[in-house]
Amino acid sequence: MIRQATKYDAPKIIEMLWHYHDSGNIEGLDVPDESTAVKILTYILAGAGIAFVSEKNNELTGMLLAFKTPFMWDNSKFIMNEIAYWVEPEHRGSTAGYRLLSEYVKYCDELKEQGSITSYTMSQMNGQELNYSRFGFKPIETTWSN
Repeated sequence: MIRQATKYDAPKIIEMLWHYHDSGNIEGLDVPDESTAVKILTYILAGAGIAFVSEKNNELTGMLLAFKTPFMWDNSKFIMNEIAYWVEPEHRGSTAGYRLLSEYVKYCDELKEQGSITSYTMSQMNGQELNYSRFGFKPIETTWSN
């Protein structure tokens, strides 16, 4: 099942964010604690974005977090930016990741129709072989880190 996260999901989401961090996909980040992640998640849950979770047998199995930001060239317009997409390793190969992404696309398409956002994004870490084009995404840039 996919649903919007609530404040009661925050501890498990933070735990999954640590799994995401520790997976090795985030290079060069020495993170002493989760205080910033907790703050950002609080903003998202308060309406500054969206948090979806996948659930099986009342256990969270994955998450997709996105933050709504002003469009750089016109601050009256907004873009939804995915900032974390994770499915716990033991639940990969199920439909959790596909269903999380499908719900995100559906939600953002509704926001576009309402005029609340102009577009929405997905990111992909190096080494991943995810094909977002089947959801209508197209590559627009590559981000480099030093």
